[in-house]
Amino acid sequence: MLLTSPLRRSGTRSDDRGNAMIAVIGLLAVTSMITMTVTGATVQALSYTSLTRAGVQSNAAAEAGVDAMLAQLFADACPATGELTATQGSVDPSLAGPAADELFFVATVAQRISTSASWTPGCPAEATTQIRIQSTGFAADLGVAESASAGDASAVQAVYEWTPGANSAAVTGAAVFSYGVPGLSNSLELLSFNGNQANVIVAEGNIVCSNSVYVEGDIVAANGNISLNNTCGAGGNVWASGTVTLQGNKTIGGDVIAAGPGTTTIDPSTTINGGVYARGEIDSWGQRCSTGATGWDAAGDACSVARNTGADPVFYNRADVVAPTPPVWVDVNYVASDWQGRGWNVVNYTGPCTIDNRTASDSRVVAFSNYTTPTVIDMRSCGTVIFSSSAKLDLTMRTDLTFIVPHNVNLENFSVFSQGNLDRALRFITPDTVGNGVPTTTGCGRFDINNRNVVQDSIAILIYSPCTIQNSNQLTWRGQYYGGRVTFSNNSELTYVPIGIPGFDLGNGAGGPGGGGAAGGTPTAGAPGALIEYTDIDVPA
Repeated sequence: MLLTSPLRRSGTRSDDRGNAMIAVIGLLAVTSMITMTVTGATVQALSYTSLTRAGVQSNAAAEAGVDAMLAQLFADACPATGELTATQGSVDPSLAGPAADELFFVATVAQRISTSASWTPGCPAEATTQIRIQSTGFAADLGVAESASAGDASAVQAVYEWTPGANSAAVTGAAVFSYGVPGLSNSLELLSFNGNQANVIVAEGNIVCSNSVYVEGDIVAANGNISLNNTCGAGGNVWASGTVTLQGNKTIGGDVIAAGPGTTTIDPSTTINGGVYARGEIDSWGQRCSTGATGWDAAGDACSVARNTGADPVFYNRADVVAPTPPVWVDVNYVASDWQGRGWNVVNYTGPCTIDNRTASDSRVVAFSNYTTPTVIDMRSCGTVIFSSSAKLDLTMRTDLTFIVPHNVNLENFSVFSQGNLDRALRFITPDTVGNGVPTTTGCGRFDINNRNVVQDSIAILIYSPCTIQNSNQLTWRGQYYGGRVTFSNNSELTYVPIGIPGFDLGNGAGGPGGGGAAGGTPTAGAPGALIEYTDIDVPA
């Protein structure tokens, strides 16, 4: 018993040690697993943290690229390549070396002429209606793990409407250019708009105005006399190569310039805000000056004009008075390929020539309101085009339209609207096919606009014809006229909105002292319009 018992106790102690070792090993294993789990979670958290940081930085950089490209477009400084870049150092001056040279963003611009057209890389063009800016931004602090690298770059896309410019070389020209003697009478108003001066320019012949006419810009007779009777007035200059006659109570907002050697006659009831410059003598019957030239001779008449009209200075018998430069007629022929080269759709019209209540629903007429790409519609297969009053045609424009028309056109009860109230240009052109610098009148009828035509404020219309353009019967119109002869009567109103003809410079060189001539205002560039879309896109490869 004494021998056996100690042996048993010794065996029991050996078993306890083994069990303890197993417990220690198990504890170490569990501790290691916990440590690995915590470490892995920490690394993963750091990865996601760096991903978030890099994503925020790269997205902000991409949006900065859109803003930078927009600023260039608003400043009329679109990059020639259509691409704009910036480095990290350009936005963070504290960076130096390779880090400063890393890209911050790359932004590109593309344009298209309609919603159905494909995008063309590069800056906006003449017929552009929309622009697209795509920008890729890069993070300054990259992700710390492989899984975080997706946030190192982000890309966004912005699509905007494009608003075309005004008064460029393609959109010059007077409010009214009449090569021959015009008709200005019966409650006519020619109004300036948005800084564009509403001038009347006549190349050949006298201007005779009567019965309540107001031209807010200049009245210029490049080769003739000017006679403004009754309440015919001008907000700008009255400038003739010959003499000027002012009869009745009226206001001249600028200068009176008479470059001819004859006598210029000025009614003492006239108000002249500028000066009087006459190559010949001046005749006036107003109250004489109390001092100086007090007689009824040429000197007395000049002094009387200054006293009664407010004109300052008043010069007469001056050989240095300059005549207007005679403008040359701009021959506008129609070449379909030229329009196509500028991005216009060309349609040869085969529909009815008289659009009335029977034919207004014809599919070829309805198509006028469905075009979404700038479209030229050649209607010269018709001998005469009539928009009849019985049709009461409402044309809703979704894009710019140009009608190429024959020598005879009649617009009656014709209403024009713009979808979305966006600025649109509507042109009617009777081509002048002989390039000789004068209107070709062979086969001419006239372009007759009458019977309460309605034009929405966002629409501007140009009429070009080597024939007579006749306006009558309560016309309210926005745009400009360029005709062999232009006449107005019976409560007409034209607000000058210059749109010109693509590819042609209608500037006629009739500007001069104190006036803007036919330039129509300071040129303005196109600019981004309303935002259509702003979205994240995949980073380009």
